[in-house]
Amino acid sequence: MERRFALVEAAVSCGSPTRGSEGAFDALVDAGLAAAFGGARLLPMEKLAPCPQWPAGLRHLDTVMAVCRRLRANVLDALESGEYPVVIGGDHSCAMGSLAALGEFYGAENLAVVYVDAHTDINTERTSESGCIHGMDLAAACGLCCGALTVGRNRVNLLGENLHIIGARSIDPPEYGIVERVGAHLHTAGEVRERGLEAALGEVLPALEGKRVHISFDVDVLDPAEFTATGYNIPKGLTLAQVERVLSAVLDTGLTVSFECVEYNPAMDPGKRDLNTLMSILKMVSEKLK
Repeated sequence: MERRFALVEAAVSCGSPTRGSEGAFDALVDAGLAAAFGGARLLPMEKLAPCPQWPAGLRHLDTVMAVCRRLRANVLDALESGEYPVVIGGDHSCAMGSLAALGEFYGAENLAVVYVDAHTDINTERTSESGCIHGMDLAAACGLCCGALTVGRNRVNLLGENLHIIGARSIDPPEYGIVERVGAHLHTAGEVRERGLEAALGEVLPALEGKRVHISFDVDVLDPAEFTATGYNIPKGLTLAQVERVLSAVLDTGLTVSFECVEYNPAMDPGKRDLNTLMSILKMVSEKLK
């Protein structure tokens, strides 16, 4: 039976320091993303204004959580309808909503996450220096954060050993300790350069066996020579070919149940060069999934 898709919007940018990524869904849909995914059902959402006040350590908390709760409901809707959710952010704080839905639907112990990102995003509200929630989503999904960052009725508490982070190169000192404590698997961009990408994939892919797999792809994993329309342009990132290899290899396992793309900022892409690059990546994803 042909797979059916749902394109799910996560219209949030205030989990990060930079506005604009809340427009990524509209830009990609206008570029033909729904057709690329076989006429996918669209699940848009209202674009909320960032709340003017927030508690210490959690910037724009109310707005971020409102988006994540709506996203959780929409991802659950797609899953319950037998559709494959493709989440389009927005900043990476939205992963709290998608991971909450996936953990509830499949069981937290059954879900593995391949997190392709320049950051580890595993700070808590106690370790984060910026208070930006897009750097806390994995910690929240593992139940390491305060109750204010709980998206669903209960914390999902993903197992750290099922987190596989690839391409990180901007990591806060406390995050190394958290990664080690929860047993997550970290393959930094530096390690990929030194050991080779295939060495990392050789460790990640066997660990996915028997799991339901979610791919969370942040465009800032790409080197700025390849892609700049995002809030962070950090040198020594992965090449486009390397990113496509990672995504292809994970998709080829046949184990993925959802895909997420975040942090593309169309406001930083007036010539649409990076939009075209991202559409090429997402079309490759759709072909792998059909």
